[in-house]
Amino acid sequence: MTATLSTFSFVAMTYNLWADFHLDDRRDALTGLFETRPPDLLAVQELRGVTRDLLDKALPDHDRVDGDAGWETQSNLWWRRDLFTPLEHGAEDVGILSPGARLFWVRLRPADGSPDLLFSTAHLTWPGHPDERSDLENRRVRQARAIGETLDRLAGSGACLFTVDINDIGPPQWELGNAGFLDSFTALGRHSPVTHPVVPTVAPGPIGTRLSPLASPPKAIDWIFSRGPLAVRCSEVVEFFQAGRAPSDHYPVAATYTFTRPPSQARGPAPAKENDK
Repeated sequence: MTATLSTFSFVAMTYNLWADFHLDDRRDALTGLFETRPPDLLAVQELRGVTRDLLDKALPDHDRVDGDAGWETQSNLWWRRDLFTPLEHGAEDVGILSPGARLFWVRLRPADGSPDLLFSTAHLTWPGHPDERSDLENRRVRQARAIGETLDRLAGSGACLFTVDINDIGPPQWELGNAGFLDSFTALGRHSPVTHPVVPTVAPGPIGTRLSPLASPPKAIDWIFSRGPLAVRCSEVVEFFQAGRAPSDHYPVAATYTFTRPPSQARGPAPAKENDK
């Protein structure tokens, strides 16, 4: 069934900022990305105070959640102030192991009177976390299930975007699908390109980590999921380099969404009857 579109569209982006690793070598590229491709909504992971300040400067038409703890050291959410008004925000414990890591969310009211939108993000536990290496239990399945339950409570059947560095290639995505969420690529009948690692990188030495000495395998682990009265129009893994340097070790993912209308609203007013003329 074809969705009936409203006139309100926006671009959402999710981006793992790679903390402050090698920041001096990629600062200009990070600034250049957001000056060239400023999204209407931005969710980030691996945030640090220095990158938060950099984004505030690069996105002068945006506001963000002014919070402490994880809002300063893990994730935050930006929105264009002429398109959205914030109503409330929160950070929910969904079992992610990193200090301050939560499901971060903000409820936004679109300027044109479209339904309120719940915009959220999380960074699921890295498979190399010492707890997971000790017992080989996948923490991300339980985390994704908790996120689905929490978003049910917060958004219900309303418009909801969930952005994530999912750190996995299967089971947590299935949990989100079972909760009614659809990623921006599947919604368009296509597969996501690789989002990690970026090649070439500013990091010296071989690609990968000490737990992956040969290489970090190419994979899609950065996603935008949606549910409710939203239609995906296009989706992209953004490739951006400045002076040959990448802004992060992840690629950002950007997607354009349009609010949809219920069929009763889409048909418009009924034609006047003869005796009403």
